[in-house]
Amino acid sequence: MHFNVMIIGGGPGGYTAAFEAAKAGLSVCLIEEREVGGTCLNRGCIPTKTFVHTADLYRELNDPDMTAIDVESFRFNTEKLLEKKDRIVTDLRAGIEKALKSSKITVMSGKASLTDAHTAHVNGETVTADHTILATGSVPSRIPVEGADLPGVITSDDVLETLPLCKEIVIVGGGVIGCEMAGIYEAAGTKVTILEALDRLLPNMESELGRSLALTFKKRGIEVHAKTFLKKIEQKENRLSVSYEEKGALNEKECDLVLLAAGRKALTDVFEGEAPSIERGRFVIDESCMTSIPDLYAIGDCAGSYPQLAHTAMAMAVNAVCAITGKKPERDMNLIPSGVYTSPEIAACGLSEKEAHEKGYEVFSAKANTMANARSLIASGERGFMKLTVEKGSGKLLGAFMMCERATDLIHEAALAVHQEMTVPQVLNMIHGHPTFSEVFVSALEAAEKKLG
Repeated sequence: MHFNVMIIGGGPGGYTAAFEAAKAGLSVCLIEEREVGGTCLNRGCIPTKTFVHTADLYRELNDPDMTAIDVESFRFNTEKLLEKKDRIVTDLRAGIEKALKSSKITVMSGKASLTDAHTAHVNGETVTADHTILATGSVPSRIPVEGADLPGVITSDDVLETLPLCKEIVIVGGGVIGCEMAGIYEAAGTKVTILEALDRLLPNMESELGRSLALTFKKRGIEVHAKTFLKKIEQKENRLSVSYEEKGALNEKECDLVLLAAGRKALTDVFEGEAPSIERGRFVIDESCMTSIPDLYAIGDCAGSYPQLAHTAMAMAVNAVCAITGKKPERDMNLIPSGVYTSPEIAACGLSEKEAHEKGYEVFSAKANTMANARSLIASGERGFMKLTVEKGSGKLLGAFMMCERATDLIHEAALAVHQEMTVPQVLNMIHGHPTFSEVFVSALEAAEKKLG
């Protein structure tokens, strides 16, 4: 079988590339070893956010002062939550499969093995193509530490498959996955301890976000240990014992489960023949997403140095198909918003004050908290803030960082303003509704305007 485009991997990047290529009139073959939808739909974003939504609701109902609702008896029903998750995933997957069929995209189920940029073997069949796009994704990283293979040592895949609850859990890794999982388990009544090797939670984001989240976690009884190094995990009777180094001292923590949440590893082992260049475990690509081998492209978690996010993969997919069809890239990869589905939510885009200084900008930051925002008070939200990075003189908005209700939705207005190089006064020209969460953004802009003078 021969196609114009062959795509290895059916996650957000893979199926987006398939739709874009089919829309351009190209014949397309999409090869997926597991379920269409990839990690995001089946073992990542969608299951996690389903759990987070229920966990947040459960946490609120446990505090009648927040909800003004008295409930005599209710419990965290794991079985029903898993049924809800499976129903949502199944419905969304069915929608993608229907769209692939209606777009006349050939879908093959099986593991692809590439001999070169144009040839793959799948289930004993040979598939050839003019162009190949690698969208192979990633898997949870396994920390090479003694005891990592013990029963009760789990990954995010295990949590999202069965949601094993317990009295006490240790989460190794304070990044996005670890923090989101911490919130889910804490709401369900589990005692949570987070061990993070770097100096704060969410170490890849603006520093105040991680530090503020740590304070919120502390109020909820979640222990956070930064600059902490996992040494080993041992079985002690029917519990696990986690040994870790903190401030030069060796400590132990007993628990029922250990969640390894130290990032994700790109899947790059798909070649029988010559493989493209790899750096830091991911395929090296150019601006068009082409690898070091002509006609072979790579997108998503397995490629480049972009954040491993579903919307990153989808944007890369569009640009890769643009390159294949001789068009200029349609997506700007210089500004990728990110979100963390904790409570309160966290979101970011653009440059922090520190990053802006490092790039030679003269900037200042302006900030507003949520406690004066009517909509936040109505929702009984946690104390939060919005922080902006603004260029001195021009007043251009360079970055926005949010920890508040609906942050993962609110970030996009700020991202658009940063992308369009708008100034603070220009953004303030637009009238925002009242009462809305977005008025916190207005308050931060007004704080910036005062500093501009």
